[in-house]
Amino acid sequence: MNLLFLVEGGKTEPKVYKAWLQHLFPSLTFVVRPEDMTMNTYRIIAGNGYPSMVDRQNNNSEVSRLEACLIDIEKFGNVNHFFICIDSEEHSYTARFHELKSKLDDLKSGYNIDSSKTEIHIIIQHCCFETWALGNAEIPNEYSSIGSSKVLSDFKTYYDVLVNDPEEMSCCPPGHTFSTKARFHKRYIKEYLKQFGLSYSEGNPKVVADKKYLDALKKRCESMNHLSSLKLLLDIWDSIETL
Repeated sequence: MNLLFLVEGGKTEPKVYKAWLQHLFPSLTFVVRPEDMTMNTYRIIAGNGYPSMVDRQNNNSEVSRLEACLIDIEKFGNVNHFFICIDSEEHSYTARFHELKSKLDDLKSGYNIDSSKTEIHIIIQHCCFETWALGNAEIPNEYSSIGSSKVLSDFKTYYDVLVNDPEEMSCCPPGHTFSTKARFHKRYIKEYLKQFGLSYSEGNPKVVADKKYLDALKKRCESMNHLSSLKLLLDIWDSIETL
């Protein structure tokens, strides 16, 4: 079984996805080169932003990272599951999904991808990866609070992510301004974790990469029917059988 991932972020997702896969698929080996995907391996490509990860910048530029993945899949024929993981950002889940699917379908028409050998999964992080991270409701039970900031109090009053689905949270709370909904969600997770003496940054997402954190997110998906876009990914992973 060989898994290929194209993830939007250049910092957070490559680190966290790699750690989560190690937790869930200990028999798989991480590799860097497409030719090294022989048996029971996985590979993660950093997209470094959307839409550049799926679009050529101009007619003379190199292929996009998405197209490069399709080239590797056609050339080596060794990928069983190809995951394309992007944020929905300010868009609805459905709008972002269909936007990416349209781009993918256009590109696929130029390559001979055997769907019986390679299953392609579009994963929308709704609205961003940090939205998923906000779903850990076990932290207050596992860590002692060191005090809540005024910012966090404002955020919780506006939308309590321990009770409500983080994917349904919009932007922004009264008295606070963020240029995007994703920036608000990123600030929220930092303030939430800081209350319990934990730290998070895009460059150092170690706390979220932990197996205990992943288990808490899985529990949230199953017990409260929240984080449906994450649950889709976890359900696919649960269905994958490895040797």
